[in-house]
Amino acid sequence: MRTRHFIFGYGSLVCSKSRKITAPTLTKPAHPVIVDHLRRSWTARILHAQDRKDRDPHQLEGTTAMGIERAHGHNCTGVLIEVDSSELQQFDIREKGYDRVEIELHHVYGIEENHEDDIEHIVLRLGNEKRSSNHNDSDNDDNDNDNGDGVNVNVNVNVNVNVNAKSDPPSVAKVWVYMPRQGTPANHKFPIFQSYVDIIVRGCMSISEDFTKKFLASTHGWWHEDENHHEGPPSYIWLDDRHAPYYVRADKKWSIEMQHIVDEYLKHSQEEPLQKRIHLDNIESIRRGMKSLSHEKEEE
Repeated sequence: MRTRHFIFGYGSLVCSKSRKITAPTLTKPAHPVIVDHLRRSWTARILHAQDRKDRDPHQLEGTTAMGIERAHGHNCTGVLIEVDSSELQQFDIREKGYDRVEIELHHVYGIEENHEDDIEHIVLRLGNEKRSSNHNDSDNDDNDNDNGDGVNVNVNVNVNVNVNAKSDPPSVAKVWVYMPRQGTPANHKFPIFQSYVDIIVRGCMSISEDFTKKFLASTHGWWHEDENHHEGPPSYIWLDDRHAPYYVRADKKWSIEMQHIVDEYLKHSQEEPLQKRIHLDNIESIRRGMKSLSHEKEEE
């Protein structure tokens, strides 16, 4: 029985250029999907290496990357990336600050605009079979068989017939997602970098305008809406670093050329947080303002 492995990419892995930096041998296109019971947000803190911190004129501790968590009632757009065992290991190294967790196949759905391709995809086909099986079981059983988020549920389904090629061997599919070990929101020491956002949006734009808008709208943590900032200036958490990218896989030329288009997408989905994004060169003036206010309070 052959096992086919897929990674659910929900951040920078949506971008093919970024994926191929890690695994140049990838050949198959990624497939856009929606996964139930996952919530995407800016919660994956990554600490900068000490030598980089020593050289950083802005004294930033690190960055906050895209994270994901199990959350009943939410859903998350992204892409399925088929990998072999060697490529899977390469992504494990890349995502070393995350745990690789299996996703239940019946939580994975296709996107309507790709309906014909969805029918052919093994993960979506197996997911449909599993959902149909669960539905039939519930019709024949008075008990509620809902597994909620399905944690630790084994839903691998054997396929005895391939609808496209009868000579293909039976296969099972496993879908993996990288989850941060500890989710912590961004702050001024671990900000969100626009050069990283640009890579993600670049990947979304390669799929469709609708996908891009849904992706950005369903991403949380651009700003701490629930924080009380009445006692002083708000802490910046989103930096425009396009002119001097911090993100290791950034594409400065693309970011600068496409910044107006990317910002239009961001304005459509995250208008208020976008207004609070600050330019990297403005950090020092904001810090001085925060220190001055702090001294005034101490004197009072």
